[in-house]
Amino acid sequence: MGNLLLFGAAMFVGLATADMFVRAWTGVLHTVALVVLFFRGRISGEVLFIRLNTTIPLILLCGMTLIAVFFLYFRSYGLGRSELEQLGYFLTAVSRTVYYLMGLSRRIDAMFDPQDRM
Repeated sequence: MGNLLLFGAAMFVGLATADMFVRAWTGVLHTVALVVLFFRGRISGEVLFIRLNTTIPLILLCGMTLIAVFFLYFRSYGLGRSELEQLGYFLTAVSRTVYYLMGLSRRIDAMFDPQDRM
């Protein structure tokens, strides 16, 4: 029962950390797209500022959550050492990342739309 519980916890942490990573990375890509749109004159400085006020906190929140989860799970609790835990983490983290990569092209195209339909 203990191994099954550790496997489930590793799967949850794998999904959560992969999700926080892709959300932070999407925020970084969105920030770059906003700066490009601003320098090309497709959005105003006010629109840039307003959109950055939602993007930058998202990057910080997801990035800090990712760091906190890694710190607590691996360092404080000392979990993630068994092969079963590593397998559970790997399976869910990879599946979440693959799902993200499948829609990345569409998301990047939407980021460069001045109307911001994200």
